[in-house]
Amino acid sequence: MKHRLVLICLVLSIFAVCSVSAKDLMEPVKADWKIKFGDDKNWALTPDADSSWEAIELPGIVDMAGKPEMFWIKANVPYPAIFNDQDMYLEFGRCISAVEVYVDGILMGSHGTIEPSFNISHVENSIMRIPNIAKKNGHVSIALRCRAGTTHSSFAQFYFVDNARYYKLVLYQQFLNNTVYYMMAAICLFIGLYFVFQYISDKKEKSSRSFAIMLFTVSVYFLDMATGKTFIPFIWQLSISRFCLVCSVACITVFIRQFFKRPYKNVRLVAYGILVIVGGAFAYGTKSILLHEKIFTLSLIPIFSGIIYLYYVLIKEAAAHSKNAKKILVGISIGLTFAFHDIVYQIRGEIPFAWLQGFSFFFIDATMFFVVAVENIQNKEKISEFITTTSQQRDKLNEVLTAASKLSAETMEISASLDESVLKVAESVDLSVKEAGNIADFIRQQNTAVKSTSVALGELVSSVRTVTGEVQSETDVMNSTVEETKLMIDGVNQVADAISATAEFSSSLGGLTKTSENDVAQLVEAMETIKNSSTEILGVVQIVTDFAQQTNMLAMNASIEAAHAGISGKGFAVIAHEIKTLAAASSTQADKIKDIVTVIDTNIGKSFDLSLRVKSALAQVAKDAIDSSTQINESVESMQVQRQAGKRISEATATMSASALNVKRETDQQYSYSQMASSNMTELSDIAERVQAAVSDINTRNRQLSEQTAALKQLAHRAKDAAEGLNKLIAK
Repeated sequence: MKHRLVLICLVLSIFAVCSVSAKDLMEPVKADWKIKFGDDKNWALTPDADSSWEAIELPGIVDMAGKPEMFWIKANVPYPAIFNDQDMYLEFGRCISAVEVYVDGILMGSHGTIEPSFNISHVENSIMRIPNIAKKNGHVSIALRCRAGTTHSSFAQFYFVDNARYYKLVLYQQFLNNTVYYMMAAICLFIGLYFVFQYISDKKEKSSRSFAIMLFTVSVYFLDMATGKTFIPFIWQLSISRFCLVCSVACITVFIRQFFKRPYKNVRLVAYGILVIVGGAFAYGTKSILLHEKIFTLSLIPIFSGIIYLYYVLIKEAAAHSKNAKKILVGISIGLTFAFHDIVYQIRGEIPFAWLQGFSFFFIDATMFFVVAVENIQNKEKISEFITTTSQQRDKLNEVLTAASKLSAETMEISASLDESVLKVAESVDLSVKEAGNIADFIRQQNTAVKSTSVALGELVSSVRTVTGEVQSETDVMNSTVEETKLMIDGVNQVADAISATAEFSSSLGGLTKTSENDVAQLVEAMETIKNSSTEILGVVQIVTDFAQQTNMLAMNASIEAAHAGISGKGFAVIAHEIKTLAAASSTQADKIKDIVTVIDTNIGKSFDLSLRVKSALAQVAKDAIDSSTQINESVESMQVQRQAGKRISEATATMSASALNVKRETDQQYSYSQMASSNMTELSDIAERVQAAVSDINTRNRQLSEQTAALKQLAHRAKDAAEGLNKLIAK
């Protein structure tokens, strides 16, 4: 509680010091200022500006685009009469330009430095004394030699002030705006190094790294606020320092999550994204100081957002009764009161006696440091307790070592036994691996043979399927041949019957011929009878001719079917050829008979004129009839032979058909057996592959067992070495 009261009193005293500026005598400088670009120190000696000088309003901004870096501003400035009897000082305020102040041609002071090097501070408030001798008729001749450091030079309101204001600026303002910021930069840098070493000693403490980066970046900002030295181009130095301010706020948001052991990766990712955007914006803002000021104003948004998020996390942790959360919350709240001081002045549009925003960030950093330091002290106390506990544990460890020395010998023996067992297991594993490899080779060969057999059985099944189709076709052909053979035999029987009738007719014709020789008187009557008989003979001959043609057709069909049957139908083809020859002969004889009967029928009409030659003709007819009868008898005998042959062919064909059916049944059974064999071989191939896979697994497990055995062997050696080391350690 006492510490809090001290801090509150300190804050109130700072506000009191800052508020004393309202009691000082400050009169704004009002004059007709003239400006001229270029550099000539003689311009400080000329009492009045000529026509080459241009009018300018101050406070204001000078645009340096396309103009020389050096320029002069001068005026014959009236001063208030109140300063006639007291010392008078010229206060510059905030000025973005290096300026040398000449009064009546005499150098009285400077804001920053122009020569030998350009230096400027963007927060410094310069003040210099106006000699009383320079006061003439209520006016003072003031010339300003200026050097612009950026694209624009800005000038604040100039004031004539008294001694009290002068001493306050020298004693308090410069101390607060310069010396204190140097001190804060050095302290932050030192604390940052402390946390760097903390992180190096324990890299698991990510919060130490984030806090160190925060301290380093804010120390850069403090250094830029304090120094009047320009190390790099002014606008780049200003951009870097203000970017470091944003970076420090981003780091503290990540730090607070890490400090309370909360997930922080998403917060860190957002912080990185904001830093990339702000850094790019500041780099772009180096084109113009006016653009830079706008970007800096916008950069306050992520700064205040980070502070609000910091409050949110601390309030949440305090509600959860997290350790040190309330302390940090109180410290940050006190630190932010300094920032509210600057915000109030900016809202009022006034320049404060001292900018206290740096105090806010320093107070926040200091609060974090004290909390972490206190926690480290507490950790040291815990470490001390841990050392005491460790000492007690050491005594117990000595007792354990005594017992361990006894167990060491047993461990050596166990290690030796384990080593021997491991060697035996390793030998067994090696043999198992070799045997498994041989089994794998045998199964691989068996699998190859099974696959080849399976392929051959597949081809056999295909071949049997083809043979089955061919047998089915042959069976159909044989059945058709049997039917055709039966028809042919029936035709042969009909031809035989016709030939028998013809033989009988020939016998009766011979008798008639002999009777004609004996009985010429009855010639006419006999001729009529012959005429009638010739008509009947023509009918019979026509029938014989038809039978011969049918027999011929059957013989041709039989020849075609015999050709289709191939070798098995060769004998049948010979029989068919003979039947065809016999049918042709029968047809020829029938044609001859037809011709004879036709001649007889013709001669009957001429019988009356040729009666004398009837006898000789009848004799010839008798002879021919005898010959025909002989031939017909021979034909009858041949037909009998053909009938018997046809019967045998029919029986043989029926036998062949039955045999073909048996062959088809056997072929179907072979096809079924082949399919079963192919299926069994496929299943056997699958089983062989599974067996091979199992053997492969055995090999893999054997290798793993071998590796484990090697590891066990190594472990045995390590146990042995450990036992020896333990013996040596106990011996020491």
